[in-house]
Amino acid sequence: MLTMEQVGFSINQRIQVALENSDEYYVSSVEDITADAVFIAVPYRQQMPLVLSPGDRVKVQLPGTGECFSFTTTVTGRREEGVLLYSLAFPEEIKRIQRRRDVRLPVLLNVFYAEVPEGDASPVFKETKALDLSAGGLRLVTEEGYLPGTKLIVKFRLPVRNNFIETVTKARVIRQEPVVFEKKRLYHLGIEFLDLPQSQKDKIFSYIFWKMMEQNRLR
Repeated sequence: MLTMEQVGFSINQRIQVALENSDEYYVSSVEDITADAVFIAVPYRQQMPLVLSPGDRVKVQLPGTGECFSFTTTVTGRREEGVLLYSLAFPEEIKRIQRRRDVRLPVLLNVFYAEVPEGDASPVFKETKALDLSAGGLRLVTEEGYLPGTKLIVKFRLPVRNNFIETVTKARVIRQEPVVFEKKRLYHLGIEFLDLPQSQKDKIFSYIFWKMMEQNRLR
């Protein structure tokens, strides 16, 4: 069984917290560790707090390098010393898992997309917007509808400090939703990345995680 030390669990560790029966994760951090409890800051998601009570069961994820750790535990109480902290029982088991593909960041992102050309033809890219992003895909706005299973090429870049994370990959439409915006018919496409290297997924996940941290700091 993995221990807290093996996964790098320590004060100031950034974590994600969700109720046991939910996949909506909130951003928090470890504020104190005592002999029998871990104290965390109030988790936030898009400026909305996750309100917890003693007895609630929660899932916790700790992003690592190239992997993620997860455990389930119980909220044992709360402590108020200028700020509100929740106390969690030490987990009985910590699991090593791959990074979650479904942690999504709402974002308005410039994206170029093209249908996969036949033969040696060059792809013809169009510029549009993505409405959210995960390490496994994104939600794209298009003027044309594409049936699930259609393959596209997407390229975008994510700003990181004074640099960019560049991504160019094949993708597959997994769902299509027609919408009307300002009397104009558009489509929201759920896009799944294809054959994207794990190292690139890790970079996208890191961008998402730290953007969530930034939102938490600015709440």
